[in-house]
Amino acid sequence: MTFNFLAVWFKRPYKGPQLVVEIIGADMNVRGNRFFDFWSKPDSYVTCRHGDTDRRTQIEGNTYNPRFVWQASMPHKSKYGFHFEVMEANVLKGDNVMGRAFLDIKQVKEMIKSGEPALLSMGENIGKLKVQLSHLPNKLSVSTFQSTPLMLDDAPQETGLKNFSSNSGMKSI
Repeated sequence: MTFNFLAVWFKRPYKGPQLVVEIIGADMNVRGNRFFDFWSKPDSYVTCRHGDTDRRTQIEGNTYNPRFVWQASMPHKSKYGFHFEVMEANVLKGDNVMGRAFLDIKQVKEMIKSGEPALLSMGENIGKLKVQLSHLPNKLSVSTFQSTPLMLDDAPQETGLKNFSSNSGMKSI
């Protein structure tokens, strides 16, 4: 295989629409996935592919219910769906596929329009994967947030906790 050194210099950055892909977590069935790690629970991660772009979450170790809370921006190609694979990470041998899920073009459009996360089946008796897709905002503004932002001079609410920032009871040297 030959590496094209000039392609690195002449490749143009993607300037089209982008999506935020959020992988919230997976709930794996214990019975269907118990043979991946013989001495412990599986160490899993998720790969996401869309068009010619792929992303990978961090590894969540020793659990059947990994919570990734992972986000990445990806170029949005309206002719392609999203392909998700939950993988079991191995150190000594290759990684194993635990489950697969796919979002077609119609489902992607519905998810973006509704703004709700989707619970995807990875196969019968394997598990479910929770993902969310949304548009990358063009501009960040205060009006997009649900709560009102605190100003720097706002005093904290009285919580009954002792304020340790004062020097009362401290000896000065």
